[in-house]
Amino acid sequence: MKHILLIVTAILILCISCRGKGASLASSDIRQDSIAAIDGNRSFEFLRKLGIEYESLIAKDDSLPAPSDRDFLLTTPEQCSLLRGVITSDFTPSDTASAYLVSVRQINDNVILCQYKYLFSDAEDVYIATYDTDGHLIDAMFAGNDWDKSDLLDNPSDSTELICAEHTLIYFIGDHEFTYNHEYKEIEHNVNTDKDTTTYSQMASMTCNIEPNGKIDITMEDGYEDGVFRLRRGSNCKKEWKLMNDILSLTRYPYSDNKVLDRWNDLGNRVDAASYESFVYHFFKYVFLPQPKKVLKWVYDNRDYKSMTLTRPLGFYYTYTPQSRKIIDEAIARLDNPAMQTYYTEMTELWISND
Repeated sequence: MKHILLIVTAILILCISCRGKGASLASSDIRQDSIAAIDGNRSFEFLRKLGIEYESLIAKDDSLPAPSDRDFLLTTPEQCSLLRGVITSDFTPSDTASAYLVSVRQINDNVILCQYKYLFSDAEDVYIATYDTDGHLIDAMFAGNDWDKSDLLDNPSDSTELICAEHTLIYFIGDHEFTYNHEYKEIEHNVNTDKDTTTYSQMASMTCNIEPNGKIDITMEDGYEDGVFRLRRGSNCKKEWKLMNDILSLTRYPYSDNKVLDRWNDLGNRVDAASYESFVYHFFKYVFLPQPKKVLKWVYDNRDYKSMTLTRPLGFYYTYTPQSRKIIDEAIARLDNPAMQTYYTEMTELWISND
């Protein structure tokens, strides 16, 4: 039950409270270039080395439709080559998930950008990654989720169904600049009349620039919300909602961002009991799993003069499931610094004693 509630909570809060540029993009008469555009004059040699011919990839005007034959379903070796370091540091395919290459775009002579959908259960995680022409990963980021309508926990009445929908849309607005919009809606569906009424909507928008070296840099964050969020209850709901939005916002930062772990540490000192489990879940999945060495090094380097906030997700997940324990143990075992090895051996003993 705890896992189910956590997943449902994560689904419902995947949105950010701010007014953005996404609305203006949607209403613009000028057609924006989709990130799915394929430049037929480029060879994409790194894809050919994986046995992928870029001619087989179909450009789409919309960036994230439902999974279809128009998206390239990656085989096992292709997933391992392309997604290692994007989803997890040592990515291995899952029997319960599928990965799609949605789009490819050459940024300059040395940098190529790819967009992926990672499907598990009925959810889609959206990722963006940059590579050099030999296929070596440069930078990546989790961009949000894309969902079809999903039932929520409670319904207003016998004749009305409360449902939600999430969509992540990504568009280029320049040769090396893109924006992505994440929209969340709560909808009341009248079963008798088959009519939908949007009772709450929220749009989060970020604009990113791809540097000549392939690093991704956030240049603008914006968004808006309209209506009343259904689950806003209790005296602390406003504070909790703000914390949840901050958590979700940080999951979407580029992996190369030098200050993102400082921001996570600061946020970890502000979360309360209601938002703590979500903090732990999102930090572990979208920050630690892709970059365990970076996280372990940051915690070690800051052990003497900053809070130990970011050791808590590791300890929490160390005691959470055997699989989580294995992931953290293997990440620690790969450390090549004897002092760090000793430090985490002692931390592991503490985690075990609290199990």
